[in-house]
Amino acid sequence: MSKKSLGLYIVQLLIILFFLFKDSDAQTFDTAYARKLQDAINTLRSNNSLVGISAAVYVPGQGLWQGVSGISSAGQNLTPNHAFLTGSIMKNFVAVMILQLEEADSLSIDDPLYKWLPRYNNIDSNITIKQLLNHTSGIYSFTDHPSFSTAITSNWNRYWTPEEVVSQYVLAPYFNPGTSWRYSNTNFVLLGMIISKITGTNLAEQLRSRFYTPLGMNRSFFEPQDTVSGPYAHNWVDLNGDGVPEDAFFIPRTALFSSTIGSSGVVANPENLIRWSRALFEGSLLTQASMNKLISFVPAALSGVNGYGLGTFRYNVMGRPCYGHGGNLFGYSCMYMYYPVDSISISLMINQDADTGPISVNFMNKVITLRPVGIQNISAENPAGYDLQQNFPNPFNPETSINFSLPKQSSVRLSVYNSIGVLAQNIFEGKLQSGTYSYKWNAAGFPSGVYFYKLEADNFLSVKKMTLLK
Repeated sequence: MSKKSLGLYIVQLLIILFFLFKDSDAQTFDTAYARKLQDAINTLRSNNSLVGISAAVYVPGQGLWQGVSGISSAGQNLTPNHAFLTGSIMKNFVAVMILQLEEADSLSIDDPLYKWLPRYNNIDSNITIKQLLNHTSGIYSFTDHPSFSTAITSNWNRYWTPEEVVSQYVLAPYFNPGTSWRYSNTNFVLLGMIISKITGTNLAEQLRSRFYTPLGMNRSFFEPQDTVSGPYAHNWVDLNGDGVPEDAFFIPRTALFSSTIGSSGVVANPENLIRWSRALFEGSLLTQASMNKLISFVPAALSGVNGYGLGTFRYNVMGRPCYGHGGNLFGYSCMYMYYPVDSISISLMINQDADTGPISVNFMNKVITLRPVGIQNISAENPAGYDLQQNFPNPFNPETSINFSLPKQSSVRLSVYNSIGVLAQNIFEGKLQSGTYSYKWNAAGFPSGVYFYKLEADNFLSVKKMTLLK
């Protein structure tokens, strides 16, 4: 080999090594796609006569999008920074806490109630923690009690304890434990009591230490144990029964929010729920064994939902299974949803009472169907190993196909760099199932030259060179 050839070889090797260890930069959201998503939430607000709606979307290869439509209060538009009470989405957080405690050998989800709590009237102490988590306990929901609403509205400033709620407002069970399914807020008040007993702290502290701080959820709080700072979206409620919602933010929240602790209480903005969604379903919070329990579903018929796991909804989005949870409470209606096939996350927050099921399913369907063409699964057969193939054609102008294979579900990043190591495009970042995938890279906006494309998948890393000739 000549000195010149050897020199070129060394330079090329150094460039490849540079790409092997260089981190990718932030993704850029397609502007046309962003406009379509904004149009979608504008249409949802108009068609459903909503006061306001705030949304966030994460799409691998695109990044994060946030959009708002409508107002928080008279004369004040919503912003992406506004926080909302998320209602029953708290149940998802509680379920993850319980599974983390099980991983730490602090409890078992097969434990009976009597192991952790005193006996209460109309609550069978042989009911298991798992039956609380998936709503197969049969325990009466205290929010169904005909006197509960009157007790709350008669003194909005009263601070309720969980013990008062479960001892005064739980009537006879709906059915024998394990024989059917019915949503019950009492289940998660009991679970909150168990968590506090085991940890010796309140739920606000557990949320902060386990989730908010590690995940950077800096617009998340827990009512009524936290003071919510920053903009808080006003809740609109039909207070006089005329069918028109009024701004109800002036009404004290202590009684309502303290009485539902465990079944409700998380306050967040949409972007923070995207952080939660991705961390949970992309494996940062639970072991795979615990995740398998979380998404073991029993049949459940709710709006837009066809299954319930452990504090987790299974949504049906035009035949596509998605995971997440929704919540409604006194002028706040929220949901988040994760599509595991393509690692897409959405969250929607509405500041009035609304049926989030069809609204969220509609929006997720648009997020999926309107997105620019991206990674395509060209074979579901299980490959023997990881592989990054040479692009074809090569050289190319302006399009070329990049194919790669994954032998198992993997965290994947596919990116393209120019010849001096500057990121040209971060194509994809997220989880993919096993299979063979293809991406058609269009370099119409890039100059001729040598480019490198890099695949990172769990512990696998490979870089290849391609040439754009115009």
